[in-house]
Amino acid sequence: MTRARIVGWLAWFAVLNALWLVFIAAWVPAEELLGLVAAAIAATAAEAVREQGLAKFRMRARWLVHLRGLPWRAVVESVQVLRILVRHVLRKAPAQGRFRVVPVALPKDPREQAAKRALMTAAESFAPNAYVLTIDTREGVMLTHELVE
Repeated sequence: MTRARIVGWLAWFAVLNALWLVFIAAWVPAEELLGLVAAAIAATAAEAVREQGLAKFRMRARWLVHLRGLPWRAVVESVQVLRILVRHVLRKAPAQGRFRVVPVALPKDPREQAAKRALMTAAESFAPNAYVLTIDTREGVMLTHELVE
């Protein structure tokens, strides 16, 4: 086993285990044990896919800077969506969503392009108000749906 494979596996394992802890939002030894097993299985699968070259993916660290506002955006959009839900339940006011076309700049390298598309999809869909329907690589646009404009 090469050093790169070990480091890659450990990186996946650490990130996935940290995500598990965030998702369960509690320190329960039985839950953490389950998280360790799940993270180990998922890290093994991720490394197997990477080793076979099935997923060409190259992330750039500078892209992650744009994610720093996501927690605040999630709070703000949660309030907006909750407000619409309450309005709908109490007043029977329908929610008026919209589709939005957003121009995006994608790298030429297919591996970087795949990574940036995945990151943009996850980031845009992270908060509860919007989600990505598709990214058109030829036109350089992303189609999203928003519940609240």
